[in-house]
Order: sequence, then structure tokens, then C-alpha cells
Amino acid sequence: MHWFKGLIGIAGLLVMASSALAQATYPSRSVRWVVPFPPGGPTDTLSRILAAKLSEQWNQGVVVENKGGAAGAIGSDFVAKATPDGYTVILGTQSTHGSNAIFFPNMPFDPIKDFQPLTLIGTACLALVVAPNVPVSTPRALVEWIGKQNGAVAYASAAAGSSQHVAAELLLKRSGVTATHVPYRGSGAAQPDLMSGRVSFMFDNLPSALPLARAGKVKAIAQTCATRSPSAPELPTMPEAGFADFAIEGWYGIFAPAGTPKPIVDKLSDDINRVLRQPEQIERWKTLGFDPIGTTPEVFAARQKADLGYWKQMIEYTGVKVE
Repeated sequence: MHWFKGLIGIAGLLVMASSALAQATYPSRSVRWVVPFPPGGPTDTLSRILAAKLSEQWNQGVVVENKGGAAGAIGSDFVAKATPDGYTVILGTQSTHGSNAIFFPNMPFDPIKDFQPLTLIGTACLALVVAPNVPVSTPRALVEWIGKQNGAVAYASAAAGSSQHVAAELLLKRSGVTATHVPYRGSGAAQPDLMSGRVSFMFDNLPSALPLARAGKVKAIAQTCATRSPSAPELPTMPEAGFADFAIEGWYGIFAPAGTPKPIVDKLSDDINRVLRQPEQIERWKTLGFDPIGTTPEVFAARQKADLGYWKQMIEYTGVKVE
């Protein structure tokens, strides 16, 4: 019996040694970091900052690849089918790894079963932004202006079924006015048309909207955080602007393919969180309108699953559909 206990002890030591070795040697080559949207949006900006810092930390390349299309499904499917060895990761969002499952039940991947959550890197609510030629400065004034345009108003979103799309339809439904939805392939693709006035308004992610608003290229008139984001303390919340119970918050998180070895999962999570909490990065995140968090894989997995119920209710209420 003593010899059996001894074997168990040795086996345990071997597992620990193997785990330590995996963490010590990873990464030994370049890591592919997939962004499921085109360049220019918040997922792209955040990815490039984090990838550059991780590359310094690991002394290995971290190559950002934009694989946009199909509301983020093309890039997500690519990572879901990648080898689960820690050398392919994706920056996912509330839509790509949450509400898309409601809109697109026949996707070629499961956003929960086919991915290993690494860390919730942070949250960012949306900013309600209007084109420079729209003569309003508050949400109430915006819906009044929309109501006078006889249905001739168009609004943008990063994709059909995105949190931006849902937020705009929530505003319209609560106000009893109508506008035409124009979906784009990411926020970056929508911004030129917003700045030129070809579309009149959109709910855009704070990290994407704030630089344009502060440069005077669009007008930010409210935010969808439950309380004012530290990144945009000057912007009133939607309840402060007269729209009660109007809080929409998106999240950004890093995923690897399901089946990635736990030692590598833990190292990825720890190293990404370390970058998030670097003191010199904190102010940069605020400037971008991004509120960094950093979690364990387990906490992130629980958040991902819980959000599905919330978004199902929102989608049913607004009646948003994706053809």
C-alpha cells in the first residue's frame, strides 16, 4: 500500500513539473492574435496595445490579424478550429461570444463550448454620437429631431445584431420614432459616414467614439454606462438625460480554442492581466474610454454565460432581427 501511495505522490510531482515546464517554455514562437473585425475599431486598438506589450514581456512576436466579416463570425470560427496549443487567441466581445448565438443559432461554432475563456480584459459602455450637421446636443433633442424628419434618418452600427444595434432600437422604441438601420463591418467602417453626415447617429463603443468626439469630428451627447465612466465623466448617462433603465455595457475578453492545456491557459491569463495593470497603462485605458478589469478564466466564463440571459431579454424587447 505504501508503494501505491508513493506512486501517486510521484505522479502528482510529475504533473506539477510538467505544468511548470509548460509555463516556463511558453511561448517559444510567435502567437497569432485574431481580431474578428476590420482595422480601426476598439477591438483592433485594444488588441494592438496588448499584443505589443505581451511581445515585449515574452520576447516573442504577437501578430495581430484582422479577420472581419459576418458580425465577427469569420474570425471566431477560425480560432474555434485552430490547434489548441496557446498559439492562437482572439479578442472577443459581448456580441461575437454572446448575443450572436441568439441571432445566429446555426453558426459553425459554439461561442461557449468551442472556446476557452482566458480573461475578461474590461468593459466599455456605448456613447450616443451624432453627426456634426445634426443640430442637437441631448438625447431628447435627438429623438424630437428624428420625429420631424419624416422617416428620412439613418443610423449606423458596427454590425447587425451588435450591442450598438440593440441600443439604437431601444432608443427608438422608447421614443416612438423610426430610423433606418445601416450596418457596417465594424465601427471603423461606420465612422467616415457619421463624420460626413451620411448617417445621422450611432451608439459607438466609448474607446472608438471618444477620440473622434474630442477631436470635434462627431458630437457625443450621452453614454450608456449605469454611472458615468471615469473615462468620460463629462458625458451624462442615458437616465440622467431622461431615459430611465437605459444601461448597456459591452465587454472585451480574450479566448483560446477549447482544449488548450490549463498551464498555458493560466499563463496567458496571468500575463495579459499583468499588462492590463501596468501603472503606465491605466491612464491610457481611460483616454480610450476603456475600463480595465482582468479576471481568472473561471470568473470570465461565468460572466459570459450570465450575459446570454440578459441579452436574450433585450433582443426580445426591442424586436431586433438579423436577416
